[in-house]
Amino acid sequence: MKVLFIENAGHKTAGAFRSLVSLAVMLRKYGVEAHVALPKTADGVSLLEENQIPFIQLQSCAYSRMMLAEPSFIEQIKMPVKDFVLKFSARKIAKYVKDNHIDIVHDNTSVSYIGMYAAKYAKVKHVWHIREFMEEDFNRRFWRKAAYLRLINKSDAVVAISQAVYDKYKCEIDNSKFSLIYNGIDVEKFINTDRELFKSRPISVLCVGRISPGKGQGLLIRATARLKTEYNQFITLNLAGSYQASQYNQMIDLARSYGIEKHVNLLGQCDDMNEVYRKNDVFCMASKCEAFGRVTIEAMLAGCIVLGSNSGGTAEILTADTGLTFHPNDEVDLAEKLNYIIENQSLMKEKAKNGQEFAMQNFTSDKNAKEIYHLYCKLLDIERK
Repeated sequence: MKVLFIENAGHKTAGAFRSLVSLAVMLRKYGVEAHVALPKTADGVSLLEENQIPFIQLQSCAYSRMMLAEPSFIEQIKMPVKDFVLKFSARKIAKYVKDNHIDIVHDNTSVSYIGMYAAKYAKVKHVWHIREFMEEDFNRRFWRKAAYLRLINKSDAVVAISQAVYDKYKCEIDNSKFSLIYNGIDVEKFINTDRELFKSRPISVLCVGRISPGKGQGLLIRATARLKTEYNQFITLNLAGSYQASQYNQMIDLARSYGIEKHVNLLGQCDDMNEVYRKNDVFCMASKCEAFGRVTIEAMLAGCIVLGSNSGGTAEILTADTGLTFHPNDEVDLAEKLNYIIENQSLMKEKAKNGQEFAMQNFTSDKNAKEIYHLYCKLLDIERK
């Protein structure tokens, strides 16, 4: 069996792309040969080469139907032009599909749709993966959403990465084609059973993700300031993720305005996340509405105590036994929960262990690959291995 994944960004640090690479590698166990189509600007090509995954690059793979919630006139004009170019470029991918005897085309995100047309032209099966929220997380929406949903319903199968994502679309997508398959993480890569939390003071809190309003770094800085003024407690806040110069200045200026700039570190893009997790006691998923949260599971596996917004996929991962949650976008509650962690460190160590076990049992890359493979077998009407 051969599958062509369509990736619209290909950033090596992005959760969706890392999930794709992990899935492609694990599918080999089931005799599935994965190929990838991605934009020419993708910096994740090195990951494909390292894992010997064949690929094709077309800039039109980056074209999506995602636009700002309130798009400019120029953006609205560009959409139909990009749509026309994309449909034309899909024929190049269709040729690749035929030349390489691909059985299934699999769009890796909801915003990518060139694969749908390529599958149609090549007359093969198509799978659509919904890995993100639009309005809730990115403050963006689909161009001509009703028409886009009709296109999604033409797919042979649609996969949601969390119950929250599934619930959002279950009334709009044909339920006979729609299924929930959680993301999978390479346990061996991130597991750390020898962690000793809270070895030094102040405790260190980590947030991972590109610097943006939806990821909650500003919220964390304000909560850190409130922790100082209301509880007389201090933490070291580490923000790992790419940023532009203006975003860096914005975060530092915000911290400086509260007099906590010495307690806030912007680490930039980090290639060795194992080392980053190892140096932090607490991981905070502060996103407004995360669809799943791959880094949340990585942090749990690494032995961190996890605190997250009680929304989206994060609310499914964190229970009273496996972590803590705070009210979405509520710096008062976030500061209170950070203080609770500081004052209840023995209990937190237990929760961290429980979270690690929970992640190992429910979110493995092998489990994810097996479920995707079974979906492929169903589409192709072949016997499972």
